[in-house]
This record gives sequence, structure tokens and C-alpha cells, in this order.
Amino acid sequence: MANNLVNATLEACRSVIAGLKDRRRSKTARREFWALGPEECTGLPNDIGMSTGEFDDAMHMPHASQDFLTLAMLSVGIDPDSFHTLEFVRDGFMSRTCITCPHRRRCHSHLEAFDFESHYRDFCPNRDNFSKLLAKRYDA
Repeated sequence: MANNLVNATLEACRSVIAGLKDRRRSKTARREFWALGPEECTGLPNDIGMSTGEFDDAMHMPHASQDFLTLAMLSVGIDPDSFHTLEFVRDGFMSRTCITCPHRRRCHSHLEAFDFESHYRDFCPNRDNFSKLLAKRYDA
């Protein structure tokens, strides 16, 4: 029983430390973004269908500084660099969906455990987009 308590305490400490590191990375990313200047700060979010306010709000979410979309695509077998995928991502606002996703902690956990492809259909708001991309890959 004491061993379980020690393990639970260690896990809680690791979780807090990871949260603090994530907050620091996100704060740095926000600072670097705003340092780009007004034109870039408006243009980049507009490219993915967001206002600068929505983008800044999203940058306060867990793991905001990490690109989960590319990792998720690779995990399910989609080439994120193919022309078709790049066009679909832009037109489907997949980046916006990923950045504003309320399940970023869960996504992070599954990507870290290398089992995202087994679980994403349960929570990922881009699951239908992934299915469309995978179907087009097999149609080509």
C-alpha cells in the first residue's frame, strides 16, 4: 500500500512538472508569435480560419505549442507533406480544428504512448477528415 502511495505521489509530481514545462513552452510560443508584427499576427491565423483573439485563446490550451496534427496524420498513415493532404488540410480547416480541440491532453497521451491510431476515433474532431484523406489515398 505504501508503494502505491509513493508511485501515485511521484506520478502527480511528474504531471505537475510536465504542466509547468508545457505552460512555459506555450508562453514562449505566444511571445514569439506576437513579436512577428501585426501583419503576420493577422495573416497566420486567418490562413487557418481564426481571428487573432481565437488564436491567442487557443495558445492558452494544454500543449498549445505542439503540432499534434502532423503527428496524428503520421500515426494513422497519412503523408502530411503530400500535395493532396496539404490542400485538404487548408480547405478543411483541420489545423483550426486541432488547435482548438478540447481533447489535447488525451491526444498528447495517446501520441506519447504510440497508440493514437487505436483510439482517435473515440475523441478526435478530425476523425472524419482523416477517414476522407485515407479513402482518397486508396482511390488514387
